[in-house]
Amino acid sequence: MGALVRSGTGTPAALAAVTVLAAAALVGCGSSGVPPKTWAKRVCQAVKPWSATINDLTGRTQREMQDVTTPDAAKVSIVNLLDAEAKASDRARDKLLAAGVPDVDDGKKIAGEFSAALGSARDAYTTARNSISTLPTDDSSAFYRGVTTAIDKLNKQYDAGALDTDKVRSEQLQQAFDEVPECR
Repeated sequence: MGALVRSGTGTPAALAAVTVLAAAALVGCGSSGVPPKTWAKRVCQAVKPWSATINDLTGRTQREMQDVTTPDAAKVSIVNLLDAEAKASDRARDKLLAAGVPDVDDGKKIAGEFSAALGSARDAYTTARNSISTLPTDDSSAFYRGVTTAIDKLNKQYDAGALDTDKVRSEQLQQAFDEVPECR
């Protein structure tokens, strides 16, 4: 099982690569509700596009940042990136909530943990965006130190709210995630 956490690169963009793997490894849920294969399909249809969006946004921002020559321009790019990542995370969470509760043991708890993980990602992006948007840009060294601090906090906040799928077990969901084409 994988974990819905950021990779070790230390950037918010790194979250996306692990998320695709986590979507394929998602596990467990329970209480009467959505059949496991249907739930797995819906979860992957929520998480995979989110991951792709995060990757795309980050790639575009990295390309933009190559041409950035001032802290003001960097601030605009970074704040826009974090805002877009927060909104993408919220949309994915809404889709995950719409997936319902899988009809497996502890389904309500498991569905809630997946939703909470995406909510935590959204909140981490929002906190970093808000922190960076208030940084003064008149001293470039101080600005970039502030950005580093905000991104470090983002990573810690994301990690603290991440879902450890190793702790959420359901054979039915493991099988469903293995079999559903949308999760491959």
